[in-house]
Amino acid sequence: MAQAARLTTALQAQDPQAARLGVRSRTAGVTEADVFHAIDVERSVVRTSLMRATIHLVSADDAKWLTALIGPAIARKFQKRWHELGLTPELLSAAMDVLPAALVDDPRTRGQVVATLAEHGVVIDTADQAPTHLLLHATTLGLICRGPDRGREPTFVLIDDWLPEAPAGPRGDDAVAELARRFFQAFSPATAADFTTWSGLPSGRAITQIRDELTPVEVNGRAGFALGDVAPQRGLRLLSAYDNYLVGYRDRELIIDPARRADVYIGGVIRPTVLLDGRVIGTWRLVRKAESASVEVTPFGDLTKKVRAAIDAEIDDIGRFIGLPTTPSITPPP
Repeated sequence: MAQAARLTTALQAQDPQAARLGVRSRTAGVTEADVFHAIDVERSVVRTSLMRATIHLVSADDAKWLTALIGPAIARKFQKRWHELGLTPELLSAAMDVLPAALVDDPRTRGQVVATLAEHGVVIDTADQAPTHLLLHATTLGLICRGPDRGREPTFVLIDDWLPEAPAGPRGDDAVAELARRFFQAFSPATAADFTTWSGLPSGRAITQIRDELTPVEVNGRAGFALGDVAPQRGLRLLSAYDNYLVGYRDRELIIDPARRADVYIGGVIRPTVLLDGRVIGTWRLVRKAESASVEVTPFGDLTKKVRAAIDAEIDDIGRFIGLPTTPSITPPP
């Protein structure tokens, strides 16, 4: 799981099931139970707010240095919002003083954290998003990360307690260089604007740090870069919702027909997609029941027998991954 997360630095994890399915599409033989075990027991991967303040599933070895690098940018982005929510610097400081004691024993839900803070005289308004943003602030400081889920509710833990052996990792320019290196290893060929779209950080300093490792290339008529040998990849994958591949580029014409963009990118939602040779050719959804599941595929056009067979193979693998007999359902294209 840690290697799968490192392939794209960290896997999008705002939707827990989608994050697990994102691991499936980047591994062989791993099961959903393995992912739960890696998060809850082994702690080889952890969920926390990283690029663009989005929850990601990240290798434990990368959690601290990525938080130290990206956390300050997240804090700057949300200063105004925190003020609107009544999270003044004084209130945030008081809460951060109490938070270690509030989380010292066991993982706590958001509500439990707020209740414990109130017991210590730090009262957070629960009528709006203040509790969520309070915990985001603590995350940007490298104080907390997410622990095991309790049903559908996340818990929070002190990162030093949860990952006591996690390395500090690179800092300063070394961290910026490593982040840029990871991006271009995963997404080449790509542009400077793509790096900023994906990371939420300025591209100039990052690209300067690894400029001698990059090869200038053209990306759909724009100046870009490649890192290492880059060649087109063939094959079919059922990508999960919010997959990294679908958020790694500012200009997405190379991966999806602009006429179909609204079928995948719907407000802040990115639907699960059928990817063939790097291009989106349809959408899908997983319907789970207690003892069975189905995958409903909606293609954008006619499917060849070879592509249909590849989709069936992917659906079979999803069934193996979740441990349920899973049947396909393919909607005729419009």
